[in-house]
Amino acid sequence: MKRLKLMSLMLAAMVVFLAACGGNGNKGITDNESATNTEQANHTATNAPTAEDDTVRTIKHVLGETEIKGTPKKVVVLEWTYAEDLLALGVQPAGVTDIENYNVWYGYLEQKLNADVVDLGSRQEPSLETITSLAPDLIIGVQTRHEAIYDQLKAIAPTLIFNPFPAEGGVDQYTEMEETFLAIGEALNKKTEAESVLADLHASYVESKSKLAAAGKEGQSIVLTQAWSTDGVATFRLFTDNSMAMSIMGKIGLKNAHKDETFQMYGYSEGSLEVLTKDETKQASLLYTISPGDTIFSELLPKNDVYNNLPFVKENRLYNLDGIWPFGGPLSAELLANKVTDLLAK
Repeated sequence: MKRLKLMSLMLAAMVVFLAACGGNGNKGITDNESATNTEQANHTATNAPTAEDDTVRTIKHVLGETEIKGTPKKVVVLEWTYAEDLLALGVQPAGVTDIENYNVWYGYLEQKLNADVVDLGSRQEPSLETITSLAPDLIIGVQTRHEAIYDQLKAIAPTLIFNPFPAEGGVDQYTEMEETFLAIGEALNKKTEAESVLADLHASYVESKSKLAAAGKEGQSIVLTQAWSTDGVATFRLFTDNSMAMSIMGKIGLKNAHKDETFQMYGYSEGSLEVLTKDETKQASLLYTISPGDTIFSELLPKNDVYNNLPFVKENRLYNLDGIWPFGGPLSAELLANKVTDLLAK
């Protein structure tokens, strides 16, 4: 009896053990299937097209209208200003023309091009082969340089062409800069970000104007020039009222002493030292921007008696803008306003 009872107990234990194993085995299969299904669901959700990916936006530019679907990921820009625009929106371009000189003239920007951004050749003649090899989602160019190759560009990818130098009777260069920046923001699905950048820019103008007024400099007469020397000869570009740079100066409360009766499409009059000897010009403060390494103001001009006798030189009203590019986008605009304010209000 005892032996029979013991066998019965052992048999019962085995039944319980097998049932438990069977239960655990089923539970393991169920968990694995559930985990796999969850992973697949998550993967599908991650890669599923969103409403934003499917949106189609029609962007107007100087050569017509271009439809852009979704959010461009690889953007190439054929003019420096538009590289700055992308950086202002937190986007690194896939390719940019003449990166070496971009870095020279835009070296003051906190936002830098990544080392892997591809050089596309010169701004005037970008490499179509290199552009094609990048398989871009969007190309951005400028009318004065790229209208002739527009058909070739748009055969590679949707292409936007802008004109930063509007004709007489149109908007001024500053207004065009903002309108183009907003259009690029719209093209990149970053309309809100673009509006925020401009809102910050406008706020900086208000602050600069207030600082200049507090320093007694509101309405001060200035001349703004981009200058350089070649073989011992000085050349000056004096910015006119329709230029982007002088529009910025007006927004912070300064007045342009340089007047040109002829409309200058590019926003400046160009000439020799003589352009600085006009009465209204020489009585103003002179703000200048030069390329790094140019010695026009440090070596060439100080040897010239005419220059040394100009009032803005004798009265120390000569201000170095440290190479800020006067044809840039919103980042350059804010830096220009801030730099001028810091120089004049101290």
